[in-house]
Amino acid sequence: MEYVIKGREPADALRYFEEICAIPHGSKNEKALAEYIKKFAEDRGLWVKMDDMYNLIIKKPGSKGCEDLPPIILQGHLDMVCEKNQDVVHDFEKDPLKLKIRDGNILYAEGTTLGADDGVAIAYMMAILDRNDLVHPPLECVMTVQEEIGLLGALGLDGADLHAKRMIGMDAGGEGIFLVSSAGGGYVNYEIPFTRVPAQGQAVALSVRGLIGGHSAGMIDAERGNSIKILARTLYNLSKTCKFTISTISGGAKTNAIPRESDCVILLQQGTLEDVKASVAESEGKIKAELAFSDPDVSISVSAASADTMMDETASKKLLRALHLAPNGCQMMSKAIPGLVNASLNVGVVTTHGDKVVIELLIRNAADSLREMIADNLLDLADTIGITAYTFKEFPAFDYSAESPLRDLAMSLYEKTSGKKAEIRAVHGGTECGVFRTLCPGIDIIGFGPRKGEAHTLAEWMDLDSYNTTFQFLIKLLEEITKL
Repeated sequence: MEYVIKGREPADALRYFEEICAIPHGSKNEKALAEYIKKFAEDRGLWVKMDDMYNLIIKKPGSKGCEDLPPIILQGHLDMVCEKNQDVVHDFEKDPLKLKIRDGNILYAEGTTLGADDGVAIAYMMAILDRNDLVHPPLECVMTVQEEIGLLGALGLDGADLHAKRMIGMDAGGEGIFLVSSAGGGYVNYEIPFTRVPAQGQAVALSVRGLIGGHSAGMIDAERGNSIKILARTLYNLSKTCKFTISTISGGAKTNAIPRESDCVILLQQGTLEDVKASVAESEGKIKAELAFSDPDVSISVSAASADTMMDETASKKLLRALHLAPNGCQMMSKAIPGLVNASLNVGVVTTHGDKVVIELLIRNAADSLREMIADNLLDLADTIGITAYTFKEFPAFDYSAESPLRDLAMSLYEKTSGKKAEIRAVHGGTECGVFRTLCPGIDIIGFGPRKGEAHTLAEWMDLDSYNTTFQFLIKLLEEITKL
């Protein structure tokens, strides 16, 4: 293959990152990448196990003189969030990512997400597994799947083959910042069954575009627009002056990403296309003013459309009520840690499946009681509207530990080697660290990674200098661990 990143260090870890980017690996599509890495391990004579979900565990003995030391887990996830705008020609099932470099140092993918979350971890592990000149304890490299859709790979992992009591998770950052706590969470789905009836009235299409989006944890308090909620608000305002029934509706791509685009087609029973345009223009003006400093390019378009069928009137009204009333965004801020969100809710996806519409919502929480409260509120709201709702895929929090020898060593080493003060960080996002605490009771965990940002958006980027600095730090940390 033709490599884009040339003349930079670490050459091997960057080469592996590019090879990962050449293999489609969205959530639930990790098989090809997992098999590629499994063969990579087998070719090097390493112990490797791949389960039915395509989770991988690869073991490498300790370096000379370190064979009998306690092992350590290196961990990251194989899948990436696959985001693009509708006008971008890219098939995430087949096409490699188109890597580009700007400003001499910032790596990104043209027209799509980059997948540095968490291709960085996988490439780092591959480079370490491939090298024979490093000093390190026995390694248990764990590469999980379906992290981006609920930590499913980690939750389904058999921990019987893991014996380490220390773990470095590499789904965090940036440089010099060490993850010490992350949120738990869970999912709630709304389902609205409907009957298709012949279309009546003029068909009109509404589309929400221009939003930035972002990770539904890291950016949930940034007041970025949610396209599904904006569409629902626009339709609700329209219902005050026009009578209509929904024909089709869709929005969002992943529950853990703030939705950027949403669409619907409605059938007007009362009112005209011009009435719709006037109402939508009024809603758009108010929303643009509200988001002027956080999401200024939002737009809502209206155009004539065509439709053969529409939902029955009762289902259409229930759907609009559910979308309009569903809470969204930050629900509670922490008073203990400035800037940390304690609880949030993301109305992430709305899709039509056969004869029902499904609305997918993701709760994130610092305490299980907050998740229970928000879930109960959502279930009660669904009952009031008269639709089906259920909870599923709950995942545990990574609680802060007052004592962590691994954290102390990492922070001391960073300050010694960089001359800069290390930071600890608790994040609102869910990480696999909480799951590994359950899989391996008593395990000491930290997380870190290079400088990167705008995960789950088309603006995702990674700092190539930081990629190298962080990799060199990881190598040095593994050597220092052998001295404990």
